[in-house]
Amino acid sequence: MPVQLEISVVPNSRAFAIGRKDGKLKVWLTEEAERGKANSELVTELSKVFGCGVRILRGATGRRKTLLADCDEKAVETALARFLK
Repeated sequence: MPVQLEISVVPNSRAFAIGRKDGKLKVWLTEEAERGKANSELVTELSKVFGCGVRILRGATGRRKTLLADCDEKAVETALARFLK
């Protein structure tokens, strides 16, 4: 069953990274927030991390986004735990 994720993003960062801040998922992106570059990086990199398709449901033009990952919740949690170590 697909999983919805609420995240915030920081474009134009030094390196791609995923972390938690105040209990929420935060993603740092290297691309600028123009012409969809940061969104493209977000979808591509999180798809690699989770091992499944990811798409933006809401927030395509803002820093707060709702994503849909086409894998189960356990797979997402496992991938995040591995990545956040």
